[in-house]
Amino acid sequence: MVVSGERQRVAVIGSGVSGLTAAYLLQRRHDVVLFEQDDRLGGHAHTHELATAGGGTTMVDSGFIVHNERTYPNLVRLFRELGVSTQDSEMSMSVRCRGCGLEYAGARKLAGLFAQPRNLARPAYLRMLAEVARFHRHAKRLLAVPDEHDTTLGAFLAIGGYSQYFVDHFILPVVSAVWSAGPEVGRRYPARYLFEFLANHGMLSVGGTPQWKTVVGGSRAYVERAAKGLTAVQVSTPIRSVRRTADGVELRDDADQRYLADKVVVATHPDQALSLLTDPTDAEREVLGAFRYSRNETWLHNDPGVLPESPGAQASWNVLKPSCHERGGPVLVSYHMNRLMRLAEPLDYVVTLNATDLVDQGSVIARMVYEHPVYTPESVAAQRRLPELNTGRTAYAGAYHGWGFHEDGCASGVRAATSLGATW
Repeated sequence: MVVSGERQRVAVIGSGVSGLTAAYLLQRRHDVVLFEQDDRLGGHAHTHELATAGGGTTMVDSGFIVHNERTYPNLVRLFRELGVSTQDSEMSMSVRCRGCGLEYAGARKLAGLFAQPRNLARPAYLRMLAEVARFHRHAKRLLAVPDEHDTTLGAFLAIGGYSQYFVDHFILPVVSAVWSAGPEVGRRYPARYLFEFLANHGMLSVGGTPQWKTVVGGSRAYVERAAKGLTAVQVSTPIRSVRRTADGVELRDDADQRYLADKVVVATHPDQALSLLTDPTDAEREVLGAFRYSRNETWLHNDPGVLPESPGAQASWNVLKPSCHERGGPVLVSYHMNRLMRLAEPLDYVVTLNATDLVDQGSVIARMVYEHPVYTPESVAAQRRLPELNTGRTAYAGAYHGWGFHEDGCASGVRAATSLGATW
């Protein structure tokens, strides 16, 4: 037992932004040991150092890419304390439908909306543009109704009488791209939770979105600085079990190595966290067991063929629809990193989720798998109970505590550290 006032030993499991933030704050008062099962730190903060044709190198991110100063306050504070430099990014989104041939880009003004001149002669497309403003007004009315938590996006769209063209070529691509989930998952998304996010990010109006930014040199710049002052960092060390005892916490890794700590932050996905606990409480089983994730095969490559054919429709985020009315299947989205990270390179650097059969194999630089939280009425209800799991000895963190983005992970790390006695 550690005497009050002495530095305690805290174990942090998981080195994504949630674990890194918690560890960074906790190390001011405690001795922190960070455990990561992968051979690198960062989780979705994943930067690739690539050789260029000119003999130099360029840094390209493939997971976490953008943030802004308005809706990412915790992450911005972390970056400022660490001295991390950022730069403005372009945030635009395109939709390319192989079924009807439609291509357009939002946030690129009229040139993007009518990148194909024939869009002017598509009555369904012109009606869709008019429906966007109605959708914004309708979503704001739902937000004005207190305690409206049960309506799904699919039900909301049916109640509003939106055209199938609007559903297929606008709102489902937006939801699918933002949360890396297929259209059927998007339909089950809790409408209020979705609209709160869209309103928070200025996406329930035309204009008014914040200036998005990227990290200069890639997101690994903040990862390296956040981990610098920790007592110990254990990579390639998968933790197999966490057992709470009368005196603290006992951890064991895959090699059955035993580690003792006074407290623990479990900054993994909730299903992983639950599987680690040797003695989960009923509340931990109910809350952590309510979440699930989408699994997205992700490639970094140089093939621009997955982008829209019309140059004016090419955007930072590019959704590819194999048909107009697809129901199942994963989201097919490509991030044009040259635009997002302002890369002055002759080659296109593209990060593609799931459309890997459409990518030239010879252009592939790296292959990854990323998982993203999927939100349902059940998981959103469980999310509201997450604070009750932090006991002063065990704390949980992860982007699943919020909308699933880097700010949500960072904020959860702050709350986890605070529950264990450390703050900004």
